[in-house]
Amino acid sequence: MRACLLATVLLLTACAGTPQRPEGALSRVAVLGASVASRPTSRGLVGDVFGVGGEEPREVVAREAAAALRSRGYVVLGVETVLGPAPTVEQASALARQYQAEATVVLVLTRLEVSSLQPLGRAEVELESLMVGPDGRVLSSGERRAATTENLYRARTDWRSHVRQAVVRAIRELP
Repeated sequence: MRACLLATVLLLTACAGTPQRPEGALSRVAVLGASVASRPTSRGLVGDVFGVGGEEPREVVAREAAAALRSRGYVVLGVETVLGPAPTVEQASALARQYQAEATVVLVLTRLEVSSLQPLGRAEVELESLMVGPDGRVLSSGERRAATTENLYRARTDWRSHVRQAVVRAIRELP
């Protein structure tokens, strides 16, 4: 009986789909990822074989931000990255207008320190977040500094899992 009840609850939870945003809350967004931190070099044989570190940090930030926003019930209309310095408010508002979004979520990786990655499974990640409306109004902004720790072996050679962890935390703080 308990197994049947548990299976029913799990099935209903799985079928519930994406969480709904509160009425009146922003739901349609574009994502703009950037990084002023350079890509860490691959470390050793594992990094070379598995291609760890082959992506640019801005790509990881943008992809993980879009996934985290979707999991919170946002509709992500477009995902873009920016080379060079952090994007301006004007660039973010133009992107919102281009995608006909209610806002653009901008995440900028400002620091990625991975010297403790292999021995301790720890990285220091700093992110700046910004939510900008199509009219140029800043709806939310924040800066997050975090020392992330991953205990899995691959996380000791792959900086992306640490960036993912920091991005998810930053997205949770958005309205």
